[in-house]
Amino acid sequence: MRNKLTTLFTTSHRWTATIALLILGAALPGSAHAAAQQETLWDTIKAGGPMMILTLMLSVVTVGLILECVFRLRVPKAAPKPIVDQLQKAVTDGNYQEAWRVCDKNPCFLTNVLKPAIQRVGRGKEVVHEILADHALKEAMGWRARCSYLSMIGVIAPMFGLMGTVVGMIHAFAALAGGGIIADPTKLAGAISEALVNTAAGLFVAVPGFMGFYFFRNKTQEIIVAVEDIINVLLEDVPYEQLQGIKIGPQLEVELAGGAAPAAAAPAAAGEMPKAAPAEGAVIVPCPNCNAQIPQGIPNCPNCKSTLEWA
Repeated sequence: MRNKLTTLFTTSHRWTATIALLILGAALPGSAHAAAQQETLWDTIKAGGPMMILTLMLSVVTVGLILECVFRLRVPKAAPKPIVDQLQKAVTDGNYQEAWRVCDKNPCFLTNVLKPAIQRVGRGKEVVHEILADHALKEAMGWRARCSYLSMIGVIAPMFGLMGTVVGMIHAFAALAGGGIIADPTKLAGAISEALVNTAAGLFVAVPGFMGFYFFRNKTQEIIVAVEDIINVLLEDVPYEQLQGIKIGPQLEVELAGGAAPAAAAPAAAGEMPKAAPAEGAVIVPCPNCNAQIPQGIPNCPNCKSTLEWA
């Protein structure tokens, strides 16, 4: 019994001495306190141990992604005004090949969505709207991808911090088990410092990551809505029925480069609609009213604008 009491008494005195030494070391205005005042940011990073390297790398990636989103996620980047003006003029003039050419030479969110739709304008309104919806979804996914990386960092960074905390606590208990803490209490303090520095660093990286993710996610949605509004304005007056069978795109570009000048590629003059270039395999017949050569089956003659009835 006496041996047990002696052991407990000795252990109690050891812990008391340890706590006293820690408090004394923090209170003394000696060299240790002076060194703490001179501690730099690099010293703090080194105190976090090896896990701080991963957290530091994540912080650099976070800053890079945020800066990229700041400069990239803007309406002028998604739909530059000079390009919108060129498209508006080409569509208003009925020169859909020129509109396609503008999209082909100036890739951006707006033109990447509009280009395949203009290329299929001769297939009707429903097909064009399906193409617009499909390519708008693809472009939106690409723009949202960068924001999702910020969300991933917001989840991973605290995990790195927690891992560093666990490593620091392991070192702390190892120092206690080794018994060297009585002679050098800074071992325990250093291990606890490693744990706390990692926790703080993980949160320091995660919070801006999450804030950036939610902010830029909403910003991306605003840009998508703005681009959709621009596309609706550009295509709201397109006479799809009168453009049935028209060819737009690279094939017509090759024909124009070879010297051909289909009416579908030229602007409508004096208010007249461009003549339809027949689709591949279409049967060409004379219009019963004006004898112009037109594809069989179209509802309106692009030359005389008369309504046609086919048996």
